[in-house]
Amino acid sequence: MNDKIRILFVDDESNILDGLRRMLHSMRKEWDMTFAEGGQAALDILAEKSFDVIVSDMRMPGIDGAQLLEKVRRNYPHIARIALSGQTSKKTILRSVGLIHQYLTKPCNTETLRTTISNVCSLRDLLTNEKLRGLIAQLESLPSLPSLYAELIEQIRDNDCSVDEVAKIISRDVGMSAKIMQLVNSAFFGVGRHVSDISQAVTLLGLETIASLTLSMHIFSQYDDIKPDGFSLSCLWDHSITVAEMARLIARSENAEKSDTGYCFLAGMLHDIGKLVLAVQVPQKYQQVLSLCSSQTKEMHEAEREVLQTTHAEIGAYLLGLWGFSDDIITAIAFHHKPAEAAATKFSALTIVHVANILAHETDSVSDKNIQPDTQYLNALGLTNRLPRWREICLDNLKVRS
Repeated sequence: MNDKIRILFVDDESNILDGLRRMLHSMRKEWDMTFAEGGQAALDILAEKSFDVIVSDMRMPGIDGAQLLEKVRRNYPHIARIALSGQTSKKTILRSVGLIHQYLTKPCNTETLRTTISNVCSLRDLLTNEKLRGLIAQLESLPSLPSLYAELIEQIRDNDCSVDEVAKIISRDVGMSAKIMQLVNSAFFGVGRHVSDISQAVTLLGLETIASLTLSMHIFSQYDDIKPDGFSLSCLWDHSITVAEMARLIARSENAEKSDTGYCFLAGMLHDIGKLVLAVQVPQKYQQVLSLCSSQTKEMHEAEREVLQTTHAEIGAYLLGLWGFSDDIITAIAFHHKPAEAAATKFSALTIVHVANILAHETDSVSDKNIQPDTQYLNALGLTNRLPRWREICLDNLKVRS
């Protein structure tokens, strides 16, 4: 029983709960399921029993879904929060953006619900520290570079604001990009496929939604002062954009499909998002990591493992997994330092992001020069001979940019 995934389903309609019981009857050997009729009943149960996931309706009398999930976020931060709701207004959803990790619409078929919950819970193997899981699950947004945040506000308030200009700003910011991609790929917006291109995501959401998220819902946040000494938000942004652009160049050189190229760019942009999470959520611990790196010749992820028993790669993958990002992106982020550990057997976004990250560090004068390519992994895929060509392509692009 202790190994089962513990799930609390919440709805104010008993017939909906009965339907869920019947629909998920086959999962009873893997899931320990509890059903609560209404928000208050859910809170009473939560006070007595521990859960891994809560799946809640949004429109309920008394304590509605948004109020319930806010209390869960505050009091039980380690619990993954999934909304399962129908006929919910865009205003209600936007108000709940920071509270919901993933959104599913009614009616939801058994396979979609089962897969969503199973994927969320499988992330526990990536990050065993429950305190860190709780801190990550509490995140409503990630810090944006102050200059880009101010530029976005100015653009949105301009009567002649254009989708293209807004997309350009967001695509240069790690925090904004992550949140926009989470939203556009949620079931609520009904895109019907995974969107990998940031510009396309902004177009699909529309300027009205972007403006509401920015000005009213404050889904993007501005951090003028992130505490750890030696941590530079602007350096992280520059490196992330360089990796993203190099990943796109490598993908194109290998004639990747346009959608796959988009995934590579996005994974490159977000590959170090875990560093941002650590700097914001555990600044004192992360200060120890940075101090260890500066005093010894250790790679960042090695110092993180020593201090935190995890790395920024695993933390970033955990967050984006909670937010419903695709498996390809999660894998690329989780294993971008040690791709062989992913047991991948083919050329993929993981391969491209791993190489792009190495090449970006090689070309950056302030980067960690201890980082080396995983030659065993590249040899196994028969790609070692491609590395010089990829390096040449990326260096030529840097020269053009400079």
